[in-house]
Amino acid sequence: MSYGYMGRILHVDLGNRKIEVEEPDDHFYRTYLGGRGFGYHYSLKRIPARIDPLAPENLLIFATGVMTGAPLAASCRFAVIGKSPLTGTLGESEAAGFFGPELKMAGFDAVVLQGKADTPVYLQVTGQHAAIQDASRLSRLGAREVEDAIRAEMGSAKVRVAQTGLAGMNRVLFANITNNLGHFNGRNGLGALMGSKNIRAIAALGTAKIRFANPEFLRRTAQNYAQTFKDNPLGKALHEYGTTDFVRLLSEAGALPVDNFRRSKLDDAAPLSGDAYNRLLLQTRRGCYACPIRCKRGIRVDDPKYGVDSRYGGPEYETMAALGTNLNITDLKAIAKGNEICNRYCLDTISAGMTIAFACECFEKGIITAQDTGGLELRFGDADLMIRLLEMTARREGFGDLLAEGTTRLAQKWGAVDTPYHLAVKGQELPMHDPRVKVGVGIGFAISTYGADHMNAPHDPLFADENSFSFKSARPIGIEKAMHPTALTEEKVQSYIRLDNFWKIMDALGLCVFGFAPRGVMPIAEMVACLNAITGWNADLVELMQAAERGTMLARAFNSREGFNIRNDQLPARLFNPKPDGPNAGRKIFEAADFNAAVKRLYQMVECDPATGRPSQRKLAELGLEWVDALLDADRPIPAPIGR
Repeated sequence: MSYGYMGRILHVDLGNRKIEVEEPDDHFYRTYLGGRGFGYHYSLKRIPARIDPLAPENLLIFATGVMTGAPLAASCRFAVIGKSPLTGTLGESEAAGFFGPELKMAGFDAVVLQGKADTPVYLQVTGQHAAIQDASRLSRLGAREVEDAIRAEMGSAKVRVAQTGLAGMNRVLFANITNNLGHFNGRNGLGALMGSKNIRAIAALGTAKIRFANPEFLRRTAQNYAQTFKDNPLGKALHEYGTTDFVRLLSEAGALPVDNFRRSKLDDAAPLSGDAYNRLLLQTRRGCYACPIRCKRGIRVDDPKYGVDSRYGGPEYETMAALGTNLNITDLKAIAKGNEICNRYCLDTISAGMTIAFACECFEKGIITAQDTGGLELRFGDADLMIRLLEMTARREGFGDLLAEGTTRLAQKWGAVDTPYHLAVKGQELPMHDPRVKVGVGIGFAISTYGADHMNAPHDPLFADENSFSFKSARPIGIEKAMHPTALTEEKVQSYIRLDNFWKIMDALGLCVFGFAPRGVMPIAEMVACLNAITGWNADLVELMQAAERGTMLARAFNSREGFNIRNDQLPARLFNPKPDGPNAGRKIFEAADFNAAVKRLYQMVECDPATGRPSQRKLAELGLEWVDALLDADRPIPAPIGR
């Protein structure tokens, strides 16, 4: 008897409305763990080489992990995977909330979508059955209206809805996917992929229970965690502020993107501090399935100009920086309104804000003029402009139709690819962290298989002090020596590989990094014990690290087939400039040649060919992936379609 997972995967061909159920064996689950592991396995095997990401032949995969739905803090995440419309790489994105556990309790560990429906539809999944339903009346509505309509149609307020929004249906290349209106599979434009298949939503209603091998152990562990997580500063801060106080903290460290990364601190960060947020916006603290941390924000804005619908939640750090500080906007209420617009239409707030910032700097430099923008005067610091451009982008109206293509395609159109203000890697806009203060984050921006991302590995400051909880908790991974956040050394590269691989374990298992060490509170050994209590396995950390690496090598193999290699792992030129302000003002943290040499060294350490991005035969054999070689040999790589 299998524990922790349902043993069933739903395959849906939207073009011919054919639904099938696969029942993989236990070996499949233990080999890939779930989430990204499942998604990468199906993607490499079934997505044809070099197709347009918006073609019907692309897959869109929703996959839970084997720990998703356990009665533990931070055990609720699921992944969405497919060839990214934004980058052309194999894209992935994880989200928390309630949809992942509900999908499992509805009878399935994953949903694999292929083809394209003739008209807008949504997928009902309940009672171990699935049905395709008409969604023509829903396709142009806001996310809240769609969720309410589907719940009414299915006759239950307990239905959990994962959906793309108007931005996804309009193929905005950085559209995302939301569940419960406030949890997002952001980055990579997977909402545009969902929209291209004419599927507005997946609605899950669970009627089954997930079986666990040792439920009593899980119950005791969950109770202990709920009582003690606030005793740890990491847990206490997340409950009190979520991520909202990061603006103040990163500004003090000179690591806050300001003015399109031309500055890295605010003269006064108090108006955007966690305390200011709690005083002006916070209405309630919200959590995810079975999680006591409650790091999500429910807000209220008493302002006729910037009033928001509280169902969409409040802005978190990345949004406060992308729609705020990086655009020179410090009005919290305006940022909250921008967040609500993005959440209603399912726009990725990082890419949206960075694309607007790029356009503003191009306007400032004279690369584009009011003739190109439909008469709009683009400028930093204009909150009303930001809000207007978000609406236009989601609707693809006027100049918004251009912004909907993202920074890299605009840079190609405007002849600005090699400018310092083109801030993207593999076509994906930079997240809101300055690698000149956190070098490991910069490595992650560069080598991430799906474009610049801040969720590849725990950030450098956690490992600067050997006496800190985070450093001590990382010893089982092999982190033995404290490293300065700006160090660019062999040890930093090796530690990045190990930390990245550990975070990929959590992505595959369906875990949130805020719950588990080194970023969260639960020790690594206890996390592994919980996995075994869920599944009845006897897994150890070595086995899990290998399973996570298996997923990453599948992603690298897919990207190699598409023509991606080390040439695409380049940081934007602006990040090699001296620090403009903050504690390291005037200091050049690293040279481009040294950074690129570190990236090449990383390729060597993980046994991938820098020239092709292809994993070595020895590495694939070690991971039990010999079948990948035949697929790569069958399709000869061509130059990648997206620059940077």
